[in-house]
Amino acid sequence: MNAGKLNRRVQIQSQTTTQDAAGQELQVWSQIYTCWASIDVLRGQLTPANSELVSKATHNITIRYTSSLIIAANQRVIYTETATGVVHTYFIEAVLNPKQANVELSLLVYELKESE
Repeated sequence: MNAGKLNRRVQIQSQTTTQDAAGQELQVWSQIYTCWASIDVLRGQLTPANSELVSKATHNITIRYTSSLIIAANQRVIYTETATGVVHTYFIEAVLNPKQANVELSLLVYELKESE
């Protein structure tokens, strides 16, 4: 792993259930981890095949491996550009541990739009 490539500060969030003042259940995102990462655009985007969606992954986010928590699909990554303040939200589709070496994790993600 090239530590110099990990030049983006990201937050990993998990969805939890809480209650509002009226006792109604609410789904909220809670920060579970902050770390340095690299964010790379994937060359192509997989498209529907035989009426089935295969994958929407548009980016690969690489972080150092951690055994202190489980990072899984259905969580999300938040990255705020330091120069512009633009916030990018990525939904995790898959988490890979290359060669099962416990050195780095590769998160296959797609960027959420404002409405998602």
